[in-house]
Amino acid sequence: MHTLFQTDSEIPQSKRIVFLGDSITDNGLYIALMEAYFLHHLPQQGLTFINLGVSSETASGLSEAAHPWPRPCVHDRLERALRESRPDWLVLCYGMNDGIYQPFSEERFHAYREGMLRALRLGKQTAEKVIVLTPPPYDHRSKQLHPDYAGEAAAGAETDKGFSWKSPDPGYNGVLRRYANWVLTLADGQEADAAINIHDPLAKDLEELRNDNPDYIYGDGIHPNARGHWIIAKTLLSRLFHVTLERMPDYAADPDAASWFPAVLERHRLLGAAWKEHVGHTNPNKAEEALPLADALVRADALRERILGAAAFGSDAAIPADLKTSDWNGYRRYDFYVGGREAIVVEPKRPASGKPWIWRAEFFDAFAYADRALLEQGWHIAYCRLSHMYGCPAAVRSMESFRKCVTGVFGLAPRMSLFGFSRGGLYAVNYAAAYPQHVSALYLDAPVLDICSWPGGKGAGSGSPAQWEECLAVYGLTEEKAAKEHALKALSHAGKLAAADIPVLLIAGDADTVVPYDENGERFERLYREAEGRIQVIVKPGIGHHPHSLENPEPIVQFIRSHPF
Repeated sequence: MHTLFQTDSEIPQSKRIVFLGDSITDNGLYIALMEAYFLHHLPQQGLTFINLGVSSETASGLSEAAHPWPRPCVHDRLERALRESRPDWLVLCYGMNDGIYQPFSEERFHAYREGMLRALRLGKQTAEKVIVLTPPPYDHRSKQLHPDYAGEAAAGAETDKGFSWKSPDPGYNGVLRRYANWVLTLADGQEADAAINIHDPLAKDLEELRNDNPDYIYGDGIHPNARGHWIIAKTLLSRLFHVTLERMPDYAADPDAASWFPAVLERHRLLGAAWKEHVGHTNPNKAEEALPLADALVRADALRERILGAAAFGSDAAIPADLKTSDWNGYRRYDFYVGGREAIVVEPKRPASGKPWIWRAEFFDAFAYADRALLEQGWHIAYCRLSHMYGCPAAVRSMESFRKCVTGVFGLAPRMSLFGFSRGGLYAVNYAAAYPQHVSALYLDAPVLDICSWPGGKGAGSGSPAQWEECLAVYGLTEEKAAKEHALKALSHAGKLAAADIPVLLIAGDADTVVPYDENGERFERLYREAEGRIQVIVKPGIGHHPHSLENPEPIVQFIRSHPF
């Protein structure tokens, strides 16, 4: 794995990101959803998304006998596409058509591998970064149920010309799974800067939906529906830009749910058609409505201004954008965004005097025994999703923006009790060290307090290599520098927090092999006591990293209630 994340998880400015792919990319909804995110929440980033997807295209140059014309191949246009679009980042997504819907064949697999490697090598000569996506899954059940293809899918190999996009081999997803596994190896060498798995997130989402509805239709089995495009979009937002989202926006399924989103789609399709025909391709179906590229760019600029004028943007002092309410265990829950990050506030039925609140730094609703007990007693719960940022300085700045928002909009107390579970310990301690005046108490549970311990795995724990790479990237560190930069370890803040007289409750298991207690919590306790800080410790004999918290949360509740403001 190679991470694209930059120091402080900084989202790159003014990048041209070019997408090449088949009809799934040509449809482009997943790209439009990413554009919508940035236009709505972070328009200042100035990212340019160029969709050069072409329906029916392959990287292998193969076609099934039943296809009405030879499938277009990306290599027919790749050099011109790169020359004209001048990508900073190039994203490639092929594979669905490359097995030509037949049972697995080593010969076809070889053609796919060679076609992809050739495209990646050429991309490397032009783009700063080359990113390759796995093919998405094929779902035969959806093909059987889809009204446009049900009869042909059932016929399968009985058709005159064998399997095709209309009637794929029922086991075709196994072919795509093998292709996806190979794609994921490309970032281990020099072929790609990142390989992103969209196959598994789509398959997992489909499995969960099928558990509730066995007849759920995932597009036509080949082309994802709107929900599938959202899964691709949020996967790419996470892997390309370090933005973790869970909520599917209403406009992803219903473009009219947001007044400005139809204009995003119009702009995306306008530019996609113009770019595709400007570059040229060998699919006989041309975009007859395409404008000359120069004219399309002018119209797209006007649409962008219209979108920005129509979209509502949240701020620290105003009602957050996209504020939604729902029920959470019998309590009112508010969902919104702060600085493009998902945020949650849960409101008690009767707020306690002064509106005290607890802030989950990570893992909202996990082992939430104390959270719910305090909610019942009138405390608000708050959370901002900053996952995979490991408490880096940018995460701390985003946390402060969130605090300003919720204290302003919801009238919460100026100081809060901050909960740091597992890696949330990095966020909680680093925030408290930067803004001690806003923290009334810290509750740390099996906390990560030394990045070399976890995710680095440089001590007794196994660590997590992929997350260690991410962590080093967001802190701007090498492994060697990480071992020496004690100022970046949350442990080093113990003296500062003690001097600020922030009381700490620390709960951990002494058999934790993931985040070893003696490398994290125990060391923090020793440093805190040496600095004459106030700290209570509950060590759970024989307990590992899980379960967190206490099933009887009364000791936690008493500690938090004794330090409300």
